[in-house]
Amino acid sequence: MRLRRPRYRPPVEGLEPVEDSHPKAGLFTEPIVVSRLVPRDPEHLSDGQTVIEFRATVKDADGRRCPDLAVVATITGPHRNGTGSATTDLMGTVRFTMQGPAGPYSITIDDVAAGALRLDEEASVMTAEINAPEH
Repeated sequence: MRLRRPRYRPPVEGLEPVEDSHPKAGLFTEPIVVSRLVPRDPEHLSDGQTVIEFRATVKDADGRRCPDLAVVATITGPHRNGTGSATTDLMGTVRFTMQGPAGPYSITIDDVAAGALRLDEEASVMTAEINAPEH
């Protein structure tokens, strides 16, 4: 039986630390804004219930869409309220849904967890409403 010597592999170069004052390329620029918050057309189910969907788009100060950020929102419907969180997709969009009877629905964005980046609430669209008609 012959033993083989492992193949030579060059050492992997490590990452070098970067000072905090050094500009970071490829990261989002502050402030983060919810640039769009819109209700979709209600979907009526065969059991008489209605599905309401709100879509929010999160962008940075340079207008780039921000994926993988947690968004916390409260949805209010005719018979109940719900608070939940979801993560933005690759296009910086997040969806919140609620199912219930026909009537008024509203959403309020409570927070966007963007790490150390600040959410500009005054420049953001933080609320939206829709009235789901009976079918």
